[in-house]
Amino acid sequence: MREEIKKIEKMGRMPNESLNDDVSIDKQLEQYDELLQSIVKPISLEEGKVLIKIFPENSFYDLQWTLLHLVESLFGKIDNNKYQDLIKNCPSIEWKETLNVRLNNVMDNI
Repeated sequence: MREEIKKIEKMGRMPNESLNDDVSIDKQLEQYDELLQSIVKPISLEEGKVLIKIFPENSFYDLQWTLLHLVESLFGKIDNNKYQDLIKNCPSIEWKETLNVRLNNVMDNI
């Protein structure tokens, strides 16, 4: 597993973006952003299992989209059943649903 993903795992799940956030969130945001941007796709299933667990409940300054694209890089690289099982482990109802909708859209067009 890549060092960047190990570091993200240690940081834990992304917090939700809030109107009450102050400048103290900037460092955490910057850390997630730098680590996520440094990951070259595709990721491994093992790495996907770590990343799927850090989705925020709703949003975290658009970094959830970077996370989604990394997870989606597994599609077609692993068995579809394993990919669907991975999605089931997403702690966010919203992002689990988004991943499933996007998967279904792709499957409908194949």
